[in-house]
Amino acid sequence: MKKLSRKLVDKLRAGPWLVATLLMATVIGFLYPHQLGVLLWSLTKLSAGAYTGYWIDRSIFYYARPGDFEIQDYPVTTATAMLRRAIIMAAAIVAVGLGV
Repeated sequence: MKKLSRKLVDKLRAGPWLVATLLMATVIGFLYPHQLGVLLWSLTKLSAGAYTGYWIDRSIFYYARPGDFEIQDYPVTTATAMLRRAIIMAAAIVAVGLGV
């Protein structure tokens, strides 16, 4: 049971961002309903870029995931892997966002 709840918490760690996004989209929908299509397109591109960047990092560096390192043993390596993933995801988001 504890393992199941741990997995669920791990999957929902970005939940507050989803709630904030839905709340902001609702406000925009009430104030500017004609902008919902633009908002949806922008969120779609952002999500696609983040997803793609995450999987690019996982496929290129399959042997060096940030969660695979023990923080006590290799703190610099863990931080470097996390920073590497963030940079790759940010690059993918910018690349997709600049496209049409």
